[in-house]
Amino acid sequence: MREAANFYRRVIDEIEAWVPSQDYGHESKFQNELKDFLDERLNDSDTGAMGRNREIPIYREHGHVNADLAVDGVIGVEMKRNLDNSQAKKLRGQIESYLEHYNFVIIVACGIQDTSHWRDLKNKYESQRRSSDGYVKFIWKKRDKFGTDPNDSQTREQIQSDANDTEPWLIESPAVGVDVVDPDEYFQDPDDHNPFL
Repeated sequence: MREAANFYRRVIDEIEAWVPSQDYGHESKFQNELKDFLDERLNDSDTGAMGRNREIPIYREHGHVNADLAVDGVIGVEMKRNLDNSQAKKLRGQIESYLEHYNFVIIVACGIQDTSHWRDLKNKYESQRRSSDGYVKFIWKKRDKFGTDPNDSQTREQIQSDANDTEPWLIESPAVGVDVVDPDEYFQDPDDHNPFL
């Protein structure tokens, strides 16, 4: 499980580092660009694929749920362009379907029109999921950043700031890596309210 969690964290980091080159008129263009980006970054000869001796396949429209992207057949990625109210309502069912087939799910919104529903879904799935149900990470790519250079210091600082949301189930330790943590461990006093339940 630790290796899978480390790989999931690596894919999240790569997606957070990705900046769409432009505001495309169709979701499939974002999917193609992210697929190419992940393929290059996860299979780079300098960094390798998490120390693996094999290439990591990135699939488009894959599996029983027709995942927008599937990373190594283990991580399902659902992408939305300019997420609006009707897409957000549909997204809840899509997340449930993804969780039936993937233990690790990433939702990527390239622009959001309905932030209220986005935040509701993010709060529900990022804080309430545990390893038995699967993990869901939400990543919002803000339209004002499209086409900017991710190596520019201001853009890099903003991307890092946007990515600093820590998952309640991951604790990073330089000596150990990434540990899966039961949220109940955070609440030692029985009178404390556990928001993860």
